[in-house]
Amino acid sequence: MALSLIDGLVFAFLVVAMTLVRYDFHTELVNALGMFVCAAIGLIVFLIGGPLAIYRGRYRRGSTDQFAAIVGTVAVGVGVMWVAEFALASQLLIPTSVPITAGALMVVVKSLENWIRRNMRQRSLTTSGASRPTIVVGAGDQGMLALDMIAQDSHNEFVAVGILDDDPAKRHLRYNGIRVLGPIADIAAHVDRTGAGAVIIAISDLPPEELSRIASNLESRPVEIKIMPKLSDSALARPEPDAHDVADLRHRNFRDVSLEDLIGRKPISTNIDDIASAITGKVVLVTGAGGSIGSQLCRQVARFDPARLIMTDRDESGLHATELGLEGSALLTSDDLVLGDLRDPAFIDALVAEAKPDIIFHAAALKHLTFLERFPEQAVRTNIGASLDLLNAAVAHDVNAFVHISTDKAAGATSVLGRTKFSIERAIASVAAATGRRYMSVRFGNVLGSRGSVLETFVAQVAAGDPVTVTDPEVTRYFMTADEACELVLQAAAIGGPGETLVLDMGEPIRIADLAKRVIALSGRSDAQIVYTGLRPGEKLTEALLSPGEVDSRPNHPLITQVSIAPIDLKKLGALVAESRDPKVFTHRTVLEERLTSLFDSEAVPVTDDATAAIEPAATSSKASEPAADPHDTGVGL
Repeated sequence: MALSLIDGLVFAFLVVAMTLVRYDFHTELVNALGMFVCAAIGLIVFLIGGPLAIYRGRYRRGSTDQFAAIVGTVAVGVGVMWVAEFALASQLLIPTSVPITAGALMVVVKSLENWIRRNMRQRSLTTSGASRPTIVVGAGDQGMLALDMIAQDSHNEFVAVGILDDDPAKRHLRYNGIRVLGPIADIAAHVDRTGAGAVIIAISDLPPEELSRIASNLESRPVEIKIMPKLSDSALARPEPDAHDVADLRHRNFRDVSLEDLIGRKPISTNIDDIASAITGKVVLVTGAGGSIGSQLCRQVARFDPARLIMTDRDESGLHATELGLEGSALLTSDDLVLGDLRDPAFIDALVAEAKPDIIFHAAALKHLTFLERFPEQAVRTNIGASLDLLNAAVAHDVNAFVHISTDKAAGATSVLGRTKFSIERAIASVAAATGRRYMSVRFGNVLGSRGSVLETFVAQVAAGDPVTVTDPEVTRYFMTADEACELVLQAAAIGGPGETLVLDMGEPIRIADLAKRVIALSGRSDAQIVYTGLRPGEKLTEALLSPGEVDSRPNHPLITQVSIAPIDLKKLGALVAESRDPKVFTHRTVLEERLTSLFDSEAVPVTDDATAAIEPAATSSKASEPAADPHDTGVGL
């Protein structure tokens, strides 16, 4: 009521003042009674309209909606004064121009009040030290939203002191008292001048090179870089909690620079209906569920309401983390969590027989290229042997669909890792041709944030003060986020045909040396050095997603290539697995690797109806004791 009374008195004063001005302060010409009647109307309108419309808690103070309510109340007051004028036409109360002049001035006064209040709050936050002075990079829609978020944040974590933008048309732009200071290239000078302690990047799809340049310009300065996240309309995005006012979540909305920002991936689109038809109401088995790809795949599958989601891994800690991420608790009592080793054929058969899955996502694998060059028997036992046993169980128990997670190392393979993964791509093609079932592989490159990924290695090295190790200045790799990879895996599972390998579009390859430089720039450590170590055995300078002779055909989805794969001799592959399980293998690893290479280079073999029976020897071979490897996740290591 107090605010309504003050506004009413101000409006009444303006009516009196404008009446006196209209008569050049010749009071003898003024109809005093009429003037005070109109002033009283102005006061009464605000005493009624204030509690009912302006100040009843419907609008945020100083907001555009509240200002519109004030303008509406003023208009009502002006209208009532004019009605009174015409009702008493025989006696002029006040000149008809006075109400509208007083009303216009009332609007100006309220605008000035809001401007002064906002700027005084801005100045107090800046000088008090309670909030960090902040520069917003980007004067587009994202930048304006960032400024609104800062202004409405009840935690007052940031206070905007300027905007940077390269658009010359925005050079003189002001928004809520915050002006564009200059181009982004001058960010260091403006940080020094304003004393900014934080920089918020509010540009959608800012190239990673530009982000790296900003970080390099700010090195040696104690400035924190934050990112203004863009709203995602992906149906697979994690739902945000409901809130009555988005300002309540402001302090959580500016995020730290993530690994994804360093590669600049663009959003992907998937056909949700296709994925839902393949998953909803089905029993799904995910192997390697404790790994980075397997766990993310479980989260994606769970959103499509499968009848049952069975998750298996030999890593108990990985399964614990996966259940915690899915359920918010990790009691490990669910029958859908199965601890076991896929290199045990009896375990595989019992698992598939009990679960009776409609679809299997096979994400379990050994993935570190250098290790597998040294220990090829482990690669054959896990990547080929366990996969063949799982294929055998899938056929025996009538599993309708099987999706094998492969790697770009399989394309034109030069390593043990690549040869083992491509051998299973061919084995799946053989089984699919014999059975007609939708058994397929999905091939993609490096996944950001996966266990042992190059980016995690760089971050750890910089944090420890160690040199950042890169194999070669020109080495390049494909990168994708785990979310993107799993979305496209599900999409591939929905559209893939029997025996196909579906290759995900990874965008443009990224030079690893450039990636290392971006990590160093964002760390603020100008003393960090890059050391080139040379390519390791089996590594390529550049990776390919397709082998020579494979055609880039995308009949169903613009981001998924569907490749026909030549079948392989499953008997020879089973014999190779049996040899890898022989206790004497440790003394003739080179011979095993040569036989793997020979089999990899073999021509396609005709497929017969009994092709699946050839898998059996691998499943019943000698079970030698095996060292504790980590056979989960995908073949995505460098």
